[in-house]
Amino acid sequence: MRIFLFILSILFSICWQDNAYATRYTARSIKSYVEKTPRKAEDNIASLVKYLVKPLDQDYDKARAIAFWIAGHIKYDEYLYSNGKTSKLINTYQGQEPRELLKSRVGICGDFAKLFEEMCQKAGVRAKVVHGYAYPGKRERSLNKVRKMGVGHAWNYFIYKNKKIYVDTTFMAKGRTGVSGRVTDWSHNRALKEVKRDNRYKSKMTEFDDYYFDFDYKKEMHDKHYVHQER
Repeated sequence: MRIFLFILSILFSICWQDNAYATRYTARSIKSYVEKTPRKAEDNIASLVKYLVKPLDQDYDKARAIAFWIAGHIKYDEYLYSNGKTSKLINTYQGQEPRELLKSRVGICGDFAKLFEEMCQKAGVRAKVVHGYAYPGKRERSLNKVRKMGVGHAWNYFIYKNKKIYVDTTFMAKGRTGVSGRVTDWSHNRALKEVKRDNRYKSKMTEFDDYYFDFDYKKEMHDKHYVHQER
């Protein structure tokens, strides 16, 4: 009897998620699967999505696998956000199409959000891009400041069981180009080439913060001292 209960407890821990939704897979098991993504599957969005969602039958798990891959493989381009003096580059930046981001592996929030949206759509998951602002909490003038600077932010939601599940793959990602501050276009371009070279034959997954998969606007202030606000 004890052995039966022990086995049952293990199965329960595997099948029950660490969030409000019961699905077949844990975050750890999905992350482990995503880490094993073969390089050849990453050549285009269709083949990548096909691999990521192959063993999954719930939209929640499919979206999580997609978010984990993006956050672990796409780096945030600090130089495009600011050249060390102003954020003017972001105003002239035209953005990348999802297929371009898949190739470059470096972008900013709008690029991340568009890639998540397209990958979800190919997986049959309803997802949209959200536009707004993200700023440190407990600062009364933070929102007015980011609005005045014209520095917006983009993230996503997807629909699961008729509810919006919010995801910010940019905030999830910890990978950076390593180029920020007062740098030149030459050093920035060199950093981009290094990223592309590193991913040519083998794509290594970096650490990421999965808090921002299925996060709550109201709890974020307490948990992260940050605020996401939609326009």
